[in-house]
Formats: sequence, C-alpha cells, structure tokens
Amino acid sequence: MEAETTIRALLGTACREAVELFDATACAISRVVGDLLVGLDEHTTSGRPLAHGHEYLISDFPLTREVVDGGEPRWVSRLDPKADEHEATLLSKLGFESLLMVCLPSSGSCWGLVELFLEHGQFDPERAELAARFSTRVGTLLERLEPPELV
Repeated sequence: MEAETTIRALLGTACREAVELFDATACAISRVVGDLLVGLDEHTTSGRPLAHGHEYLISDFPLTREVVDGGEPRWVSRLDPKADEHEATLLSKLGFESLLMVCLPSSGSCWGLVELFLEHGQFDPERAELAARFSTRVGTLLERLEPPELV
C-alpha cells in the first residue's frame, strides 16, 4: 500500500490486502459524506459485485452510525437474532453471513468505512482489533495523498 500514489490505487490495494489478511470473502471501502456512505472501492473472492458506487443513509443503519460516530469496530451476523434488522437484511441481500465495520480515520475524523464480509462464519474481537489497526494504517497513507481542506 505504501507504494501507491493515488487515492484510488490505495483504496483498491487496501481492499485486496484486507481480504487476504483477514481471510474475508469481500472488502468494501466507502466514504462518509454527511449522512451518506458512498461506495468507492471493493474486492471480492467470489466475483460477485458488492455495492460499489452505491449510496446508503448512515442513519438507516444504527450499527454503522456507531462506527462512524464512535470510531470503534462493530460486527454483525445475520444469524444473530439480536442483529439490527436493516443490517441483517442488507447482509442477506448481498449474500453474506457476517460483516465487520471499522472506521477509516484520516485527519482526525472518520473519513470512511472499511467493511469486511464473510460468506460463512463470524468475526471476533481479535479480528476487529487487527482490522482497526489496518484501517488506521490506510488512513495514515490516505493523509499523505489527500490534500488538506481549505479552511
């Protein structure tokens, strides 16, 4: 990832590396724009596209809101009877059993979201912590490529 010279290339490489590193079925990176989550890049081992280029209202997904606002990783399984209905429905629609979401921090805020998907199985605190550290590294590299906002 360190060799990438554009944001697009960094995000694409990060998605590919995350899938391999976390033995995930897919990874998507989205940008937080107000209450919108806009899909920027993705990588899947199944060849099925995710939601690249799609937009979701963060306020429709309480667990996503927690990650964006609090910066702490969260995970959900559609098989969990206590799972948020919107999150579980989206997972089912995409054909995945579990989702791990981590904040992509950059310039002191949650720039975006890194989402890891599993077709089978669930995430745990250890993988969540590793994913958060991975995302922090991506955020550091992003700061190097993204020009600072004018105040």
